Amino acid sequence: MIKEKVITFEKATQRAQSLCARQERCSYDIQAKLRLWKLSSEDIDKIIKKLNADNFINDERYAYMFARDKSKFSKWGPIKITYALKSKHIPDEIIKSAVLETEASQDNKSLLDLLTRKAKTLKAKSIYDLKAKLIRFGISRGYDYGLVNEKVSSIIKESLLGNS
Repeated sequence: MIKEKVITFEKATQRAQSLCARQERCSYDIQAKLRLWKLSSEDIDKIIKKLNADNFINDERYAYMFARDKSKFSKWGPIKITYALKSKHIPDEIIKSAVLETEASQDNKSLLDLLTRKAKTLKAKSIYDLKAKLIRFGISRGYDYGLVNEKVSSIIKESLLGNS
């Protein structure tokens, strides 16, 4: 029979602080980790409160950094960022302000560049097939359908004018 190691409150607090010091994390991530360590819910609440008080965890700071990084490096749109933050149980007000900040800094040019690069790699049977594939790709990246459709139409129009 294998015995499970029991982790003490102090050791769990130190480990959680170490995790938060290495990488920005939200309270939901740390709660999940503490549950894996088989801590009681009272201990989990105490540790989360201590981490918040010591500024190891700050959900607002996490949301802003997450939104900025996913927008800039992964080229995610506001819809996909919103759903990812909701899955981490970040409050709606924080999500809205974080997404608005990234939308302000991110222009539509990044979506156009993303779709243009994707259009060059796609093999399509027709213009309609290409348009459908590009729209699906843009929506899967978390951008609004209307904006994606507008950008795809301009790419298609440009490619038709360029080929003539």
